[in-house]
This record gives sequence, C-alpha cells and structure tokens, in this order.
Amino acid sequence: MRVSIQWLREMLDTPWEFEEIARRLTMGGIEVEGSEEAAPPFEQVVVGRVLAVEAHPQADKLQVAAVDAGGGQIRQVVCGAANLVPELRVPLALPGAVLPGDRAIAANALRGVMSEGMLCSAGELGLEDGSSGLLVLDQDAPVGMDLRRYLGLDDRILTLGITPNRGDALSMLGVARDLAALGAGTLRPLPDHDDGEWPQVLGGRTAFTAAQTGLDFAIEVLDPAACPRYCALVLEGFGAGQRVPDWLRERLRRAGQRSVHPIVDVMNYVMLELGQPLHSFDAGQVQEGIAVRPAAAGERLDALDGQSLALEPDMLVVADAAGPVALAGIMGGQRTAVGQQTRRILLESAFFAPQAVQGRARRLGLQTEAALRYERGVDFALPMLAAGRASRLLRALLGAQLRDGRCLVEPAALPQRAPILLRRARLSRILGLPIADAEVESGLVHLGMAPEETEAGWQAVPPAHRFDVRIEADLIEEVGRIYGYERLPTHRPRGILAPLPMPHAPLEGTLRQGMLGRDYHEVITYSFISAQWQERCSPGAAALGLRNPLSMDMAVMRSSLWPGLLQVLQFNLKRQQERVRIFEFGRVFEGDTQRQVLAACAMGPVTRQGWADPRRMLDFYDLKGDVESLLGQWHGVDFTFAQADHPALHPGQSAQVLANGKALGFLGALHPRLVAELDLDGAPFLFHLEWAQLAGLAREPRFQAISPFPALRRDLALLVPVSLTAGSVAQALRGAASPIVREITLFDRYQGEGVAPGSYSLAFAVVLQHAERTLTETDVQAELDRLITAVQRLGPIQLRA
Repeated sequence: MRVSIQWLREMLDTPWEFEEIARRLTMGGIEVEGSEEAAPPFEQVVVGRVLAVEAHPQADKLQVAAVDAGGGQIRQVVCGAANLVPELRVPLALPGAVLPGDRAIAANALRGVMSEGMLCSAGELGLEDGSSGLLVLDQDAPVGMDLRRYLGLDDRILTLGITPNRGDALSMLGVARDLAALGAGTLRPLPDHDDGEWPQVLGGRTAFTAAQTGLDFAIEVLDPAACPRYCALVLEGFGAGQRVPDWLRERLRRAGQRSVHPIVDVMNYVMLELGQPLHSFDAGQVQEGIAVRPAAAGERLDALDGQSLALEPDMLVVADAAGPVALAGIMGGQRTAVGQQTRRILLESAFFAPQAVQGRARRLGLQTEAALRYERGVDFALPMLAAGRASRLLRALLGAQLRDGRCLVEPAALPQRAPILLRRARLSRILGLPIADAEVESGLVHLGMAPEETEAGWQAVPPAHRFDVRIEADLIEEVGRIYGYERLPTHRPRGILAPLPMPHAPLEGTLRQGMLGRDYHEVITYSFISAQWQERCSPGAAALGLRNPLSMDMAVMRSSLWPGLLQVLQFNLKRQQERVRIFEFGRVFEGDTQRQVLAACAMGPVTRQGWADPRRMLDFYDLKGDVESLLGQWHGVDFTFAQADHPALHPGQSAQVLANGKALGFLGALHPRLVAELDLDGAPFLFHLEWAQLAGLAREPRFQAISPFPALRRDLALLVPVSLTAGSVAQALRGAASPIVREITLFDRYQGEGVAPGSYSLAFAVVLQHAERTLTETDVQAELDRLITAVQRLGPIQLRA
C-alpha cells in the first residue's frame, strides 16, 4: 500500500511531520516498509503550450515546434515525439534546466535548427518507467507555471506493509482513520458524493424486474449470503477522447496504479480513497439484466487480463442472460468491458462476503486489488457511499449524467457485530499496567468501537470496517497499540528452575550438534509444498490439501521433508555453491496424522577445498557413514541397513535403516528420473529418520567398568556366496558373539583373482577382551570357532586360505 502524504493530509487535519507519521504508524501496528519522493529532483521545467508544429528541414523524424513558455516567451524547440501536435500543453525544460540523472538542458542546434529547450515525456522526468511520447497535461494547465508546483510533486510516498488482518487499512481513509485514533489529529469530512438522488434501499428484497428498478435492467441476487448488499447505478453521456484531470492521474501514479481508461481510473481512485472496490460494465453490452449467482459447472469467463477462466460451482459470478460478465469481487469480463465506444455504464458497488471470495483468485492464478480487499473484509456499510462518490466524480470530471440507481439489501445476511466484553483486570494483566478508564474509552471511541461501561469494564461493538476485531484479546491489542507499545513496561522473565531428569535417549539438541559436527547446516522450510513436489517425493501418499492455499506452490501439506531440502539445494547450486550439506527437523503430514522427522541432503565434494585433500565427490557410503555416526549415540541398539526400494531414490544406491529389525528410515541417491526433472548435474544423497521411533529406542543407562586386561584382535577372512549380503554375515557374527567380543568390524571386501566365481571375500576384525582376566589362546580359538559355526549356518561359507 502506497500512501501520498499530500493526499493523506486532505483527509486528516494533522500537525505531524512526515517522519512522525511514519514512526507512529509503525509503532501502531502498520509497518512503514519504505519511503520515497513523489518525483526525482529536477528544476526549470514549466507548463508549455504548443502553438505550431513544422517539419524539420533536415530530418524526417524531427519536428520544430513554437512553444509558449509563459510571460510572453515563445521558444523554438526541436522534438521527435510522435504525439506532438498544436495546442498541446506539455512539460517544457528551459535552457539551464537539470533533469533526473543530472541531464543538463541547453540551447543547441539540432541538425542545423536551434532548439531552445526540450519537451519532456513522463519517463524523462522520472514520473514513469518506459513511457513514450510527450507527457500531455490538461488543457487548462496554467502556461508558464513550474511543473513541480502544478503537479504537486514535492510530496513523499510511504510504502506500508499491511498485515492480512487489516483490510481496513488498504485505503487512504483507513490510514487516516488509524492515524486519527493514534492522536495525529481529526478526520476531515468525507469527500463529496451523491446523496439523496439515489439509492432507494429496499430492505429484504433481492430481485427486481427492469420496470421495478427504473434502470432498464433486471437485478437479481440469488445468493444473498454471499452478497447481502448490491448497489447498481446507470450513468450515461460518456464520450470518446475523454481523460481524467492531471491531479487524479498523479494520485493514481503515486499509489502505484497506471491510467487505463477514464471510467476505470475513477473506479480505481475511489477504491484507493475509500477502500471499496467498484466495477463498471458497458451497459450497451449487458443483455436483459444482471444476476449475482454461483457459477454453473462448465461455465467460463473471458477475463479482462486476456485469460479464459474455468469457473467452479463455489465461485460467485455476476452474469447476464448470455452468461458470466464478472467473477464477483475479483475481475470483470472482456465482453462488457468499458472502452472507447462506451456511452453508458452500469456501475457496481457491492459487499461480497470474505468467505465467498477467499482463495478463488489464487486458485485461478489471479492477483487483483479487488480480491486483496474483499478477501480481508470490506466495510459492509460502504457500498452506497462509494457509489455516490464515484457518481459525483464521473459527473464532475467526465460530464456524465446519473440516470437512476438501486441498492438491494438482505439485512439478515449482513455481518452481525456482537458486543465484546473488555475486562479491566484482564486488560491490566495482559498489558502489564493499569490504564486509566478515560484513556481506554477515548481510544475505543476513536476506533469507532462505541464503548459502554459495565461493572467489569466495557462492552464495545466493532465498527463495520473492522473484521479483525472479534474477541476480547483483539480489543486488548487495540487498546495497547493506541496507548503506545513504547509506553508499555518491560519486565524480565521469571521462572522456577529445576534440574531435569537425565534422558535415556539423545535430545533434539544433541542430534543437531551431531549433524553440525558432520558439517551439515540446519534449514527450516515451508510445511506447504506443491502437488507436483508431493508426487515427486511421495507418490501415492495421502496428501493433505489446503482449502485456501497461499499459492499453487503451497497447495498441500508435505508428507516428506525432501521437497523442501531439494529446493534449498537448487537455490544454492544456482548460486555457485557446489558443496551443499543441509538438514532439517520438522513435521510431516499424511492423512490425519503428523510425525516429526530428521532429514538431510548432501551433494558435492566430501571435504572443503584444501591443499592436502583430493577433490573426491560425495558417495552413498559417505552418507551412510554420517547416518551411522548419528545413530551411534544410541548405545546397545542394533542398527542395520537393508536393501529396499523407495520411489524417490536410486534403485541401486538406496537402503532402508532398521532398528532392532523395525523400519526407521531410508537413505540413498536421488532417483535418476528426478535428477533429470530437476536439471541437476549429479545425484544428491538424502536420508530421513523417524524421530518418534528413534526416541523410543531409549535404554536405561548402566555403568560398565573398563577392563584392565589387554584386548586381542583376530581377523576372519571368509569366502561368502554372492547370494548372501555382507550385512547378513555381520549380523550372524554379532548375534553369536559372547560378552568377551567387544567389537566386530568389516574392513575389506574382495572379489576377483584367487576367489572362486560365485563367491567374494569378506574380512572382519574381531576385538576380544575379558573383564576379569587375561584371555588365553584357547579362549580366543573357542570364540572364533563359535563365530565361524554361526555364519556357516547361513550357507557354504569357508575360511579363506
């Protein structure tokens, strides 16, 4: 939301300077994100009047104009603008002028013809990006007047960050109203509007024939719950070549709007001024009448932005006899759009319930100013005033005549504003200090809450424009921000500290430290992902879709952390970060359940670049080592890795993590299909572990004394059939080992010369140590025999000679 200080002062009588306005708005809950000048600095630019235009004798694309610069000065100016014609009033930069970008203007000969200045476009004055042609001013613009003074360019613009709950602040009136409540001053009377000539408010009626309306149009509201107030005016007498005055075009520009069409410009101006979106239909294109109704299955709307929109039954439309002419509260259609041939319009000013608009624009990939306001809630008492304001401007600026108007109202369907109890005791407890009753009442009155004192505090009724005030906590927040957050006391937090029992399993913090120690960086990604990412990483999962997604990229709740990690990976790779190691603790959602998961993604060189290390790229076993290091914090738990397929992982470079035989997670390289879809140069490696199952593997810690007796190491080289995995052999060895076996580690795998076809060699290091005595050779040999016998039960396994 962009706010012109000049325009704001027309609505608010305040002595506050620009800096104080910005500070108090931010402290009052409406953040000022930035500020800028209304126009860059330039000087000696005046309003000029083109008297005559002749062709340049030496250049086909240039013309020579005689320009009245005011004060009896007639200047000769060479110009190449295509729209240069006699009697135009345009900006004239005099010799000695300095334009934006330190562009100095001097009298010079151009192709042999003297030019005493320069006629300017909006872009050359820094008023518009990419403009072509001269900036055409009003025909009554005072010739010779300084352009900055004429257009009021010595103005400041505030850019406000309006939070989603404050739809009331998306207008000049809303910002002025909030500043008045903050103590800036008093609101000036509302702008002139037609009042009394229309509308005839007919309560409880939602359908009128053309004869009943007096508009030559039938009006019907078939869904009064979605549209309890619908105002329609017919104005006529519009002509071709009309334009709105410079002051209105300038206000639109400073608010970030482009001039589109005189009628549309007035609609946008009133929306920015009062906060009520308006729409105008070319009445000559409306067939028989209009109806506000739900869309029918299969209906489409050729929208103003050129898209053909497929409508759904939960979308509200405005339709005539030939079909939809607008998507209610979002965008109009091309068939009834106003244009150069429009001579009569049907002006719409309505209250559409927020729930009838929310999510529909995003579902169709649209983003409009009207939807932005209706989704948050528009003042349901405002349509008549806004329509009257637009009518007055169309009559005054474009010479239109108001033929008639009606407003259909269903009072029972309008939002009900129930009183809210604000208790003194709760107010003091939440804000941390008692606030005088008079100050509380004054703040509520300035906010339009109409407070009534009770024994416990006050009863306050929220005004029609405040959809965000529903419960007592909202009133406390309002009192706090009007009183001033900077005036609230600060207290140090107090609490009772007590020692916590020693956990049996590593806490999240311990695991985080373990991941950081492995050179991973923690990230936090969105819980919402696109359906496409969901299908990539978890095909077939019961994805939880959102009814009102922020965008299609955030349409479902994630059932895996991998989509977010892969998007972070892509972001870093595109910024030349070839070595990426990231992890996340987060919740995943599937059906009606949610789980906490630890997941990681790694790609690139194993180590950071250095003179002592070769540039070896990360592989499956590096990732497996990271997982084993992490799981090593669960002492006494038997973790194993089994071959398993996961739809998102490479079928030959993936494994399932098991804890005591139960599934714990997966790890492996990204599937080649996904590598190609994501346009990656290589495959990243991923893993995820179920935190709840990890936490459930806790064992009561027990003390074990360190043996003072020496440890012995014996190596077992086994010839194993290729049908048996190394993991199954290792598991059999560990399962048969007695307490004197401290460690069994696989350190070599060999297949080739000297090993019979169909077999391969595995070498295990077996560390033995007794807690109470020195081991004898007999003890060692008996233990080795037991281990060999155990593995031979798996198949024809032999000691390698």
